Parts: sequence; structure tokens; C-alpha cells
Amino acid sequence: MSNQVISFDYVLTAKGGKVVDASSKGKPLVFISGLGQIIQGLEVILLEMQPQEKKTVTIESKEAYGVYDQDLVYKVDRSKLPSQEIKIGDMFEVGQGEQYSPVTITAINGDEITLDGNHPLAGEDLTFAVEIVEKRPATAQELSHGHVHGTGGCHH
Repeated sequence: MSNQVISFDYVLTAKGGKVVDASSKGKPLVFISGLGQIIQGLEVILLEMQPQEKKTVTIESKEAYGVYDQDLVYKVDRSKLPSQEIKIGDMFEVGQGEQYSPVTITAINGDEITLDGNHPLAGEDLTFAVEIVEKRPATAQELSHGHVHGTGGCHH
């Protein structure tokens, strides 16, 4: 199947039914299938759906933000951080050259800071209530630019 531009409304809940994210009323999320723009497990479901179809699905962690990887949790000295004014939950990027990864501060023990490179939702099964707003084939220009043009997408 060719790459599709898919517009959809959603409400994302994590364990315990806590709402983590949602599209704004009248502003669906728009993406091009096949480009890795949304989590794989959800994309597969959306490709099977038709406009105006609604569905609630649970995506296992391995098809969402991955399983939790303890190897991505490590400790650094406070002096290595970009700011000395920090608190648990702060996020920033670490790396060199063009290789940067986001990390979250998960513990502060004096000058020993624990960083977690996992996505905040890694290891969690996610439930999405979705409704397809619109589907259409992506244009050659959208594919070459790697993003949607027009209503709900990029304008340039």
C-alpha cells in the first residue's frame, strides 16, 4: 500500500487509566504512514481503519515506546550537567556531535545524579481511543519533504 496521510483524533491513557495525551478538539494529529512518525503498533491499526471509524486499542510496550531498558539508567556527577539548578523530572539532551539522546533526571543524591534515557512511557502498554478523520495518498512532494502539506500539516 502506498504511503497514506492519516488524520486522527485520539485520547492516550496509560496504566491506571491516566490520560497522558490527547488531540485538541478540531485539531487531529496528521502523519504520513511508513515514515516512522508515530509508534509502530498504533500505525498498523490506523492503516486498517476507515474514515469516521472509532476504535479503542491497547498497544503493548514493545510496539509502543519499547521495553524498559535498565542499561539506559546511569549516574553522573552534578558537574557534568548543563545546569546546576535541577530537579527530579527535568529533561535534557546528552551526547556529542550529531548523536544526542533525551534523558530525565530520576534521582538526586548530593552531587550524584541519576539519569534515565528511556522514553517516559517505555515499558508501558498504552491504550488509545482513536477516530480516523481523513485518509488520502501522500503526494510525491510530501514524501520528498517527509511531512504533510496543507490543512493540518506544514505550509511553506
